[in-house]
Amino acid sequence: MSREPEWREQAAGPVTATVTRRVKPEHEAAYEEFLAGIGGAARAFPGYLGEEVFRPAGGPGGEYRIVYRFDSPAHLRAWLDSPERAAWLARAEPHAAGPLRARYLTGLEGWFTLPAEPGAPPPPYKMAILTWAAIFPLITLVVLASAPLIGPWPLAARLAVTTLVTVSLMTWVVMPRLTRLLRRWLYPGRLR
Repeated sequence: MSREPEWREQAAGPVTATVTRRVKPEHEAAYEEFLAGIGGAARAFPGYLGEEVFRPAGGPGGEYRIVYRFDSPAHLRAWLDSPERAAWLARAEPHAAGPLRARYLTGLEGWFTLPAEPGAPPPPYKMAILTWAAIFPLITLVVLASAPLIGPWPLAARLAVTTLVTVSLMTWVVMPRLTRLLRRWLYPGRLR
């Protein structure tokens, strides 16, 4: 088993862990069973927000990428240090063709995770442009749609609702789709 990379727990708020592993040819079925088991184990942990599994493009023996999201670095750390996770990782070893590679992202970097791009996030200016291009129309729509329901509320309460809805939509709906759609611009020359 590989050693976990260094990461900082000072950040507050949601955190994303991306785990990449190459699987031996003819071991895909066993690895799929492992994925179902470790996914179920992760779901039982406090702060678990979800996961996505990106399977190899094709052919025997390929690279799998799993993106886990937790609500805080502390909850992610509890999962990473758990005996349950260690036991599941030990079960995967006979099927792995190489070391486990993991990355931990906080803040905007977590919005820019792609299955084929386990390395560094896009340049900050591209993250800023895409975030603004997505958030401006989205927050406009959320404010317009919620106005009839929460218009008379105090400003702080209206802002709390609109930002909660906007950030949730950005994290789980808008940015995963936009990142996939614009992957060639975000990661020119780095995608297969």
